[in-house]
Amino acid sequence: MKAIVLSVLVVLVAPVLQVAVVNGLSLPGGHPDIVLVAVIALAPRLRPGPEAGGLPERGAAGGGAGAFLGFAAGLAADIAPPADHTIGRLALVMCLAGWVCARAAADGTAGRRATVAAVVALGAALAGGVLAALLDGTPWGAALAPGAAAWTVGLAAVVAAAFALRPRRRPFGRVPRSRGGSRGGSRGGSRGGSRDPYARGRRLA
Repeated sequence: MKAIVLSVLVVLVAPVLQVAVVNGLSLPGGHPDIVLVAVIALAPRLRPGPEAGGLPERGAAGGGAGAFLGFAAGLAADIAPPADHTIGRLALVMCLAGWVCARAAADGTAGRRATVAAVVALGAALAGGVLAALLDGTPWGAALAPGAAAWTVGLAAVVAAAFALRPRRRPFGRVPRSRGGSRGGSRGGSRGGSRDPYARGRRLA
């Protein structure tokens, strides 16, 4: 449920932040694509796990959910002002990026997830640049801006590693019993269970 809420926030908020905040920053080489970074970070979390009745490893269901997230976020970025490029270009690139990330294993180490995120971000940045040059007539130097690609790849790797290092919550109903806790619990339970408010009256009767 949390992943779905975050996905909706990504679709609604990330394109606005990209246009209103990130594109206005004075960064050397260009600006990172935070919409693509968010898709890469959240797509693996949309894959159903064994506890949800889904697939334990790579599955088509997770790939479809990641692709849908990427398509929705990319389409929102396409129509966000100034929308001076071909509509659907970012949706196509982010759809493929979300599909690949959702198909990749989400339970790997931080290094593996950071590597996958970096490779996907680099491929998406290059694919987006090629489409911009072919469809919109953007100069190749501006379309394949190495500075913007480097920002995007680095940020995607950092965010993916942060998600991997985030501590996982223990599922409810599976609390391990220690020896001391079991003894204390049994003693406390026996004492607490023997306290009957009507026991004294029964003895007197």
